[in-house]
Amino acid sequence: MSKSADEDVRNCELPGSLDYLRSISRQDKNDPTWPVPSFDARDWAEAFHKQFPSVPEDVALAWFAGALMRGYDQHAFTAPRLPGVER
Repeated sequence: MSKSADEDVRNCELPGSLDYLRSISRQDKNDPTWPVPSFDARDWAEAFHKQFPSVPEDVALAWFAGALMRGYDQHAFTAPRLPGVER
């Protein structure tokens, strides 16, 4: 992709998943919104453990892995389907 086309992509409003993909491609742990853009349970467990050191990171990892997967499954189940595509 040319430099100007790459800049155009970074500066435009992209719908839905494309906007999400753009946001996660620039993750920075110093960003105040981190780990919100991440689907990685390790990121969430690390951030949670920093806020609540009494909760072991491996316990938080197990919880966040399940919670993130549950959210993904719920979205996959309720998302509109193309005609003729079964669940």
